[in-house]
Amino acid sequence: MLFKNAPDQFWDLISSRYAASPIVDKTAYEAKIQKVKTYLTTVDVVLDIGCATGTQCGDISGNVKQVTGIDISGKLLAIAEQRKAERKLDNVAFIKTSLFDERFQSASFDAVMAFYVLHFFEDIDEVLKQIHDLLVPGGVFISETACLGDRNIILSTVLRLACRLGLLPKINFLTLHKLEQALDKAGFHIIEKVKFSDSISEYTLSAKRENNRKPVFGQ
Repeated sequence: MLFKNAPDQFWDLISSRYAASPIVDKTAYEAKIQKVKTYLTTVDVVLDIGCATGTQCGDISGNVKQVTGIDISGKLLAIAEQRKAERKLDNVAFIKTSLFDERFQSASFDAVMAFYVLHFFEDIDEVLKQIHDLLVPGGVFISETACLGDRNIILSTVLRLACRLGLLPKINFLTLHKLEQALDKAGFHIIEKVKFSDSISEYTLSAKRENNRKPVFGQ
């Protein structure tokens, strides 16, 4: 099966294995969640892009008003729904859809999260423009991204070949510098950059939608 143009089928295929995989660095994960919580309040409405099995949605649910997790994999979301029921979470909702769902209205979220998902978008500028639009002025965007363009040449070459052969979904080989530039271009102000893991290419970026600053696209 080729996944170049069918990323949902890729994630459906590996959903059970993904769900069964333990968190590699639990200390780093817990530190990240605690950091995320510092940006949230009990009246916030949050969107989690690429929520997978919904772990992070559940872990912040006690600190916010509502969390909506979206993903393109129906099988991952089925697991998320099961875990939601087990944890008795009544302020978490899951939707099988994309970031560009027309049901999402402008300025409808106080915070948007995207963990390990931005590198699967081909047009990062369009994605960040959409996130900017969905956030309220002053809202926060929190992301953790595999900046694969910063990885060693051998690994990058292997991944690029796998993508060309269709063995993996399309990957955007972002660098941290390119991501920071794209955030600035989209009208965000980076307020914090934290490295929770030992990876040389993974940073958690917290960025605020500036009140009076619009994206510079098309200028």
